[in-house]
Amino acid sequence: MQGVSSNLSLKQLYEIDEHLWLEETIKLLKANHLEELDLENLIEELENLGRRDKAKVASLLEQIIRHLLLLQYWT
Repeated sequence: MQGVSSNLSLKQLYEIDEHLWLEETIKLLKANHLEELDLENLIEELENLGRRDKAKVASLLEQIIRHLLLLQYWT
């Protein structure tokens, strides 16, 4: 890890500064330094991202259906 102190591991960085952890993880991925990745937290973040997106889509679909029903029965 070039941008972070060599005394600080990527796992420690995740606990201290999530945004900086993400920036460093992206740098490692772009440089194809896969062996240096914090896989545990990366997997957790990707799973959380998937859950957030799924919940957001479900909420938006519910809102669309609600508005369509209102439109249909209001007029």
